[in-house]
Amino acid sequence: MFGSFNVIFALLAVLALNLTMFAVALQMDLLIIQSDLAKVLAWAFAVGSWHMAYKFRNR
Repeated sequence: MFGSFNVIFALLAVLALNLTMFAVALQMDLLIIQSDLAKVLAWAFAVGSWHMAYKFRNR
């Protein structure tokens, strides 16, 4: 029934969305963390996770 459902893509897309929302919260200073390095790393991880989700979209 779910033969075409890509579990890896779904997991990576959820992870990417969560990392993006975390990066947005950091960027807006909604969290205790005020480090610029943490903001850069959060955005780098978010971009990387979206790249991986895009890479595994049709597997």
